[in-house]
Amino acid sequence: MGDAVSELKSRLLPRIRVLNNQPINPNGSFVVYWMTASRRFNYNASLERAIELGIILKKPVLVVEGVSIRHKWTSERVLTFMVQGLMRNLDQFEEHKITYIPWVENHKDTGDGLLRRVSEKAACMIIDDYPTYLPLWILNRASAVSKVRLEAVDSNGIFPMQMAGKAFPTAHSFRRFVQKNLLDTFQSTPLKNPMEGIDTDLRVPKNILDEVMDETKFEITPLEWMWRVAEGGEVGRTAMQPLEIDKEVPAVDSKPGGVIEARNLLEQFLEKKLYRYNSDRNNTENGASSGLSPWIHFGHISTHEIIHSILIRENWDPTFIDEESTGKGSRMGWWGVSEPAETFLDQIITWRELGYNFAFYNKNHYKIESIPDWAKKTLSEHSHERKEKYSFDQIENAQTDDEVWNAAQRELRETGMIHNYLRMLWGKRILEWSATPEIAADWMIKLNDRWALDGRDPNSYTGIFWVMGRHDRAWGPERPIFGKIRYMSSANTKKKLKLKKYLSQWS
Repeated sequence: MGDAVSELKSRLLPRIRVLNNQPINPNGSFVVYWMTASRRFNYNASLERAIELGIILKKPVLVVEGVSIRHKWTSERVLTFMVQGLMRNLDQFEEHKITYIPWVENHKDTGDGLLRRVSEKAACMIIDDYPTYLPLWILNRASAVSKVRLEAVDSNGIFPMQMAGKAFPTAHSFRRFVQKNLLDTFQSTPLKNPMEGIDTDLRVPKNILDEVMDETKFEITPLEWMWRVAEGGEVGRTAMQPLEIDKEVPAVDSKPGGVIEARNLLEQFLEKKLYRYNSDRNNTENGASSGLSPWIHFGHISTHEIIHSILIRENWDPTFIDEESTGKGSRMGWWGVSEPAETFLDQIITWRELGYNFAFYNKNHYKIESIPDWAKKTLSEHSHERKEKYSFDQIENAQTDDEVWNAAQRELRETGMIHNYLRMLWGKRILEWSATPEIAADWMIKLNDRWALDGRDPNSYTGIFWVMGRHDRAWGPERPIFGKIRYMSSANTKKKLKLKKYLSQWS
């Protein structure tokens, strides 16, 4: 069996990393896919790989989508969104005859203990490859405790993270890489339906599943409890009350998690916003941003699906590419599609996947040590000009003298998101008000990871440290406190954006 796997000419190989030296267990009961980041059925390379191995090894497939409540920033907001995603996945896996177990960790039965016990019954294991925060911790823990072959599979974006071989310092340099390699990487695009053309029933037989559940002491999370959490509101809060989670960060009832909600939002974006994305994405009134980042972050929808939908609308094929500009890193004109579509593709591929690239190759991607040397130098040279203007509590509670910043912080607390342009200003002002850049970084991470639905993400850390010069260049004129770091102010933002309604809404 091991030889069969090693010789497999899978088109997913660029997305696969073998994490240990353990063999496949021919006596194992199933192939396990431990779902941690790509929390969906469609366009999921990890699931496709588990199915592939299940067929080769003649084993059923067990998918466990685990939700941890022990991590630092677990809250009613995060847990509700994730459980809503679990409930949306139930029907799809049942329809396609794959055993799927949605499981919410409790403080008695920890995820790493269950990983070890389940691996003892498995033929081999698959886990999502993800470069930061909890999914990375689980990946590393699984690598340490798994008793069988463990593969990490990357569904994060168009480009497999290991393909680049290095971290790119700027969007321009990464864009050049994108243009040179796009068509090659399309060969490893995960299928929309990983069961396409497969008639095999891959469900774990009930007697085997019951036996494994009993032997591993796997306690399935009650479905009725999950339905109550997913309902949100007071019903959801009551269901979560016994849990030791952050109850000061409530669920956002207007933003339910799950693939159905994500696709509805995508359809609205395609029909009403994409055509004006290049001109209106920064507007606060009837803006044209997609608003999909929370669903992308939790893996409820794939960027492959989003990009595919856009290219279909544009009637695109590879002959549209401007071969003369390939590899030059030009921001516009390379794809050969409309300007709004090209602008969006640059955001969702170049800028988003640049964050994943940096996190994958730099273990300090969530620390200030990761900013460029020029940025460290200029911030140090202006350190004597700093003084703390507000305490962390004042910042967190939007108690500053800047009405624009206060509005952005209130939007974050209430909705789990900040308007795209104002998120940049939000960070710049915290940098300006803090006693040191180190404190500014710490405060931004705490605020974003606690309150943002799309926090704890490679792009969260990219955005925070872009404020301090990552993936940017030195700017002039040199300014107090900022030095050569790109400067933004609320006064200039008021001139640039129409903010009357926004300020009224969040005042």
